Amino acid sequence: MAEYVSGPSMVLQWIWSGGTVSLAADYHNVTWSPSIAYAETTAGSDTHVGRLTTLKDATASVELVNASGGTALYAALAPGVSGTLIIGPEGTATNKRKISFVCYSDGAQYAQPYADVATVTCGFTGNSTYTDSAY
Repeated sequence: MAEYVSGPSMVLQWIWSGGTVSLAADYHNVTWSPSIAYAETTAGSDTHVGRLTTLKDATASVELVNASGGTALYAALAPGVSGTLIIGPEGTATNKRKISFVCYSDGAQYAQPYADVATVTCGFTGNSTYTDSAY
């Protein structure tokens, strides 16, 4: 099983029409969830379900601890804002993983629990292609 050292090496950027926002300094958790849809091809006397792959999709989620971006961060992550999310779990070194995801922001959600750390969570929903390759 591969182990990833992310922590301070993580590259996490949201590139939108207002510029590029680095989310790496405040990130606590990042989730990347690619998926694919299927068309069922079962017919006639088939005894098992048949499927063909159809369209790829993906979602992502970012949780930021005590995010320091203020109103600019909330503007960048407003619901429906389109952009590209870049996730580089191991930084920008050669042959390290880089996910580039064209998507919409689902909107920043703020949580301020009693006697704990404030967080901002934002989901992202695919809008076009994505690549999961290397720098």
